Amino acid sequence: MRLLDRDARKWTAMGLLLVLCVVAAYVPGLHGGFIFDDYPNVIDNARVKLEHLTANGLSSAAFSSEASSLQRPIAMLTFALNYYFTGFDGAAMKWTNIAIHSINALLVFGLANLVLVLGAPTASAQRRRWTAGFVAAAWALQPINFFGVLYIVQRMESLSHLFVFGGLWLYLVGRQRQLRGESGRWPMGIGLFGGTALALLCKESGVLLPLYAWLLELCLPALRNAADRRRVQWLFVAVLWLPAVAGLAWLAPYVLRPETFAARDFTLAERLLTEPRVVFDYLQWTVYPRLSEFGLYHDDLVVSRGLFAPATTVFALAGILLLAALAWWLRRKRPIAALGLLWFLAAQSLTATIIPLELVYEHRNYFASLGVCLLIADLLLLWPTRESARRIGVLVAGFALLYYGATTHLRAREWSEPLRFAQIEAAKHPNSPRATYGYGRMLVIASDYDANSPHLQPAIVALEQAAKLPKSGLLPHSALLLTAAHTQTAIPDAWWDDMTARLRANPVGPQEINAISSLVRCSRDSECRFPPDRVVALFEAALARKPVPDIYALWGDYTLNVLRRPEDAIALSKRSVELRPDVAQYRINLAMQLIYVGRIDEARREIATLRGLGRLGQNEAAAAMLEQRIADRAGGPT
Repeated sequence: MRLLDRDARKWTAMGLLLVLCVVAAYVPGLHGGFIFDDYPNVIDNARVKLEHLTANGLSSAAFSSEASSLQRPIAMLTFALNYYFTGFDGAAMKWTNIAIHSINALLVFGLANLVLVLGAPTASAQRRRWTAGFVAAAWALQPINFFGVLYIVQRMESLSHLFVFGGLWLYLVGRQRQLRGESGRWPMGIGLFGGTALALLCKESGVLLPLYAWLLELCLPALRNAADRRRVQWLFVAVLWLPAVAGLAWLAPYVLRPETFAARDFTLAERLLTEPRVVFDYLQWTVYPRLSEFGLYHDDLVVSRGLFAPATTVFALAGILLLAALAWWLRRKRPIAALGLLWFLAAQSLTATIIPLELVYEHRNYFASLGVCLLIADLLLLWPTRESARRIGVLVAGFALLYYGATTHLRAREWSEPLRFAQIEAAKHPNSPRATYGYGRMLVIASDYDANSPHLQPAIVALEQAAKLPKSGLLPHSALLLTAAHTQTAIPDAWWDDMTARLRANPVGPQEINAISSLVRCSRDSECRFPPDRVVALFEAALARKPVPDIYALWGDYTLNVLRRPEDAIALSKRSVELRPDVAQYRINLAMQLIYVGRIDEARREIATLRGLGRLGQNEAAAAMLEQRIADRAGGPT
């Protein structure tokens, strides 16, 4: 007795082939290690280091992200589970990402087939199946989706979209049932509400799921012409439009505050002018990806300072409007192409508008690229009517899959060895301070702080070059100081002076905090002996413009562990708590210092407050650790 009929075997074979293609494309990059945002979010995040599967430990890990107010607990929990089973094994974490991407590819396969059933009913079932297979393969092998797979921390993006794709698939299953006169309420509800909620708990981009579902209703003929379309539109008033208005009302005061963009080198208006150019870059990188244009860092992008500065700004703005108008016009003539264009544009509505994010990141196209793949599939595989045109379309589609897969495979090979990867990134983007700094940093690591290493002098040259580039931040400066300290070579006064002057003149952001933190950590661990007056001058310069709680916390750490002035350290830590009373780590730092000097009653009050800050016992492990310190101190010498 056969377990699967012939049709089911075809679907299964195509799914297995799809997964094998994904694995083959990405396997070369498994051993590339960790990079950039992997460190603050995963490697340096103590709460991710899950040693025991306890409720408090799991809760602490889940709510350990400072990347957003939602804390992305599902994604963070997966990193903790990775650590529990395999430690900080980069290959194991990347295998997990590849598995998530493979599941997403299968979900896209199923979603694309349902979209074609409802949007291209005149096409044969076989033609729809092969078109859906092309969409899924083209999307899964897209080089622009590379970061969602081999950039470990961007599991947040791919995992969020697992629930987005699954939610949209369930929504269409429910709508299909309704079109047949059956009840589809449960799959629709689980898809819309459950999918959005779970996606949001991985990353905020999941909030766009209802918008994507509404565009299905707008474009697909079977849904657009359904008898219940008005009732369904009222559903979207509740799940999309009212929340959108509420969200904008909540976000607007924050976005319009002058200090919101203070740490950026662009204003809100300049961001809105620049992003249309970025969106067209995304479109080109998806349709015709070139290896030389991709990169981890795009901080060398020229910001649009006006409609004609650069001149492409005004054309990009007009182009976005034309694409939106074209999609609307195509809605009735080519619904699949229209849906693809609208999905691409809709996916940019969160990250390419008013939110003060960095201007360019490729992983923001994890869903948008699906829209482009639908558009390409419609043009190549569904639009042609003559047999000769169909054959040409199939030939071009096959070539596109080979090209996308080969380009992704080559990107994976670039990522296979950290020093080689850093060198390639710096060569691709010579005006990128981050890429140049990354190359210098990897040369320092390769030198192992050996003053006679052939890598050391090129590292100094690369770091000094990075420090001179516009928008370089302070990471190159801190790397130069750390390298000199570890190799016991003289530190030029110019390095200290430039770092201090930049801190005094510019807003303090994450890079500045990370740079100072690395100097404090090295001093605290007695690996570096920096002049105390120079380090204190950095703290004073960083606080010259406005109070920054992270700087006060770092200054307290340095004052206690390096300067050995505990009462002054407590005063500084109290200032960080006053500025951000909701941040658990500041209270943990303060409580530890209070315990150190024997102010136990005050420490207990901080521990009680710490417990009150936690959700689902997330701070219980830290509170227990602090209480153990009190007990140890009571049992030891005073």
